[in-house]
Amino acid sequence: MTDTLAQNRDVLIIPCWRRPEFLWHCLDNLRRAKGIGDLHVLFRPDRGHDPRIHDVIDEFGPQLASYDVDVPPRCPYRRGKQSANVLGAYLRAAAITRRYVFMVEEDVMVARDFLRWHYAVQAAQPQLFCSIAARNTNRAVPEAADPEAYYVTNLDYCSLGVCFERSVIVRRIAPHVRREYFENPGAYCQQLWSRSLVGAGHVEHDGLIRRIQEEQGARRPIAYPYRPRAFHAGFFGYPRRGTINRALSHRIREVGATIYDIEAMHSAPDRPEFSADSVPVSLETPPWRQVRCTARWE
Repeated sequence: MTDTLAQNRDVLIIPCWRRPEFLWHCLDNLRRAKGIGDLHVLFRPDRGHDPRIHDVIDEFGPQLASYDVDVPPRCPYRRGKQSANVLGAYLRAAAITRRYVFMVEEDVMVARDFLRWHYAVQAAQPQLFCSIAARNTNRAVPEAADPEAYYVTNLDYCSLGVCFERSVIVRRIAPHVRREYFENPGAYCQQLWSRSLVGAGHVEHDGLIRRIQEEQGARRPIAYPYRPRAFHAGFFGYPRRGTINRALSHRIREVGATIYDIEAMHSAPDRPEFSADSVPVSLETPPWRQVRCTARWE
């Protein structure tokens, strides 16, 4: 079914679990992104997901040109459960996409030119490992008002608003989606990348992919915008006792009143130590004609 639906379309995967209120806002923004009508959206609810995830998908599904819901098989390794969901989604998407695979997690909000920016950067830099539209959380890089400027960097992978050309997934990532990794991610990463600069405890799917990119180095860098086209809203609003059973409509309103407001995000009591990385960005971006690389950060 998915193969037929996705014919001649690039694929956008959305891993989701227990935050239907964030998925609602994620889709509310995605449906406004230019070019979304040309994509096949592959929802990937992880095992044990909140059933209200499906209510949100049913609400927005008719507004998407093509979509499917793919619940992964049970992962027997508890440590690798989330990674199995995301990495499995990448492999599934790479098998059916026309050329590109986008990934937006349920708590990432995208700008109107999110897809257009990725396509432009991928065309300008065909040897990229990937492009990431969010703020670089790994190093301090000054933002710029110029919507056309971007930079390339190494060892800065993060799982926030990503785009891969399918060959990167097939040739670089897929060989590591194997039992040995899921069974013991730490031992697997240590055995293959004993000299990696990535912290030994960082071994989930994003840590694995970061090591794979580190191995490629400058040959396949990552592209980031100076002006972010997405932001991670999910540091706010982790379900707490007394709120998880509230009506979904209430939770949607609560999240919406917070995540788009800088002051509200900074004053939110949830995970305040991460507030600097979850600063909202403008989702209405100014017009631009072409992108240009202005720096390389090592």
